[in-house]
Amino acid sequence: MRRRLVILTRPSAKRTLVERYGSEGQTRFAMAQSVRGRVDFEKAVVEDTAQSRAVSAIRRALPDDVKLAEIDRGMVAQFLFEPHDLVVAVGQDGLVANVGKYLDGQPIAGVNPDPATIDGALLPFTADTFIHALPDLLRDHRPVREATLALAQTSDRQTLRGLNDIFIGVPSHQSARYRISHVGKQELQSSSGLIVSTGTGSTGWLRSLIGDKAPFDPAADKLHFVVREAWPGRGFAATLLEGEVTRENPLVIESRMEGVIFADGIEADPLRFDAGVTATITPASRRVRLLH
Repeated sequence: MRRRLVILTRPSAKRTLVERYGSEGQTRFAMAQSVRGRVDFEKAVVEDTAQSRAVSAIRRALPDDVKLAEIDRGMVAQFLFEPHDLVVAVGQDGLVANVGKYLDGQPIAGVNPDPATIDGALLPFTADTFIHALPDLLRDHRPVREATLALAQTSDRQTLRGLNDIFIGVPSHQSARYRISHVGKQELQSSSGLIVSTGTGSTGWLRSLIGDKAPFDPAADKLHFVVREAWPGRGFAATLLEGEVTRENPLVIESRMEGVIFADGIEADPLRFDAGVTATITPASRRVRLLH
């Protein structure tokens, strides 16, 4: 029996705008200065209302003997998850990725608060279907789909996991410079950085880079890397551009730059990857347990 429900949300666009302008009235006035602004704010109101209603409905449906914790995305890294937690992400796909890498066996359910406007590949539940399934979810009587995480470990003892992908490069438009090693081959490269994708993320960023050959099973114990826009200039090569990453055949990158490594598109929470530091990327032994 799951003893606590942890509801994860992110601050809505409406809340962010109101905090910026001071009040809803002032926000409406400011956004009304353009047609696009009015449309964007009305859309933000709809999304905020849908999220609030979904969270309120789930809160009301929770049995009295199950504890409740509510956190936003910014608290995930510091939050202490307990072994018997059931985690529910209410919002968009990115929330599932945000929290999944911090879990250690706790199941997570993705809830789409507004299916009419949100495409949710990782959000199999609506608020209503989640509430209907809640008794089974609390008793671990629902099917679980496991998803592989990507793991980056650096020589200066930093660690990062990603449910969708890991990016290695620089936080600007400057070229990333590094030595890449994979399956017995290595070369010095200058590029726009690398991505290392999981099966979960292979329908997103990876697919935009290499097309329909990209998608693979989210549970597969492997990753796939792609180098973006490698430049074969003086002193640099551009032949080691793509490949499969496993624990037996890791991807090893030695930094020659003031670089960063971040996961799942969260540029605000990177690892520093400065010159001389080496990163080893493999599939993680820990997996995310996605309820459906």
